[in-house]
Amino acid sequence: MKNKKKIILITGSGKRIGKELVLGLSKIVKSYKFILHYNELHKEVEALIKRISKDGGSAKPIKFNLLETSNIESFVLKAEKLYGRIDVLINNASIFKAKKLNKISNKDLDEMIDVNLKAPFLLSKFISSKMIKRKNGKIINFTDSIGVSKTWKDYSHYCISKGGLETMTKVMSLELSPYVQVNSIAPGKILKPINSSKNLYNNSYNSKNAINDIVNTAHLLIESKFINGESFKVDNGESLI
Repeated sequence: MKNKKKIILITGSGKRIGKELVLGLSKIVKSYKFILHYNELHKEVEALIKRISKDGGSAKPIKFNLLETSNIESFVLKAEKLYGRIDVLINNASIFKAKKLNKISNKDLDEMIDVNLKAPFLLSKFISSKMIKRKNGKIINFTDSIGVSKTWKDYSHYCISKGGLETMTKVMSLELSPYVQVNSIAPGKILKPINSSKNLYNNSYNSKNAINDIVNTAHLLIESKFINGESFKVDNGESLI
C-alpha cells in the first residue's frame, strides 16, 4: 500500500464518534478517502462531505440499514465500487439502549445483536476476503470500556453485544493474520451522555482531549503493521477504578 491512498469505510459516520473520526482523520492525513455509511442522517453526512471536500479531501456517502443483515454482502459490493476497494473498515455504528432484563423482547435482543455484533461480523467477513487477496487491510471495532469491563444493570443486551465484539476482535486477529490486523478501541464517556446514560460513568473529563485520543488511536491502528488483537481503552483510566 506504499504511496497509495487508503480507502476507509466508517459505519455510523453521521454523528458522534463516527463524525469525529472522519473530521479528525481527514485533518491528520489528507490522502485518506472516506466511505461514509449512514442510515438516516443524510443531510448531516452531505454536510460532512462538503466540509471534507472544502479542505481538499474526498468522501462519498452510502446508505444502508445494518438491521438488514441478509443484505450486507450486496452492501459491501456497492461500497467497494465507490473507490474500487476498502483498505480500512471501522465498525463504529451501534445501538445504546437501557432496558430491564425481564422486559427485553426477542425483537430488542435481535436489533441490539444485529447492529452491534452481527453486522460488524459480516462486514468484516466479506471485506476482509478482498483484503487478504491484496495482502493488506485493517479492521477497527468500537466497543465500550466500562460496558465490557464492568457492565451495567439494565443494559444487559448492550453489554453482551459489545463483549461479543471484543471476543470477535481477538479471534479475527488470529484468523486474518498476517495480512489483516484487527483491533478494537474501547471509549469511556467522551461525548455528552444520551438520556439515562448520564449516570453510568463516574469520571468526567475533557471531551476534546478524549476525542483527540480516539482519533490518534485510530490513526495509529490504521498505519501500524504490528499491532494485532488488542483493545485500546480510552476512558481516562475509569475501567481500572
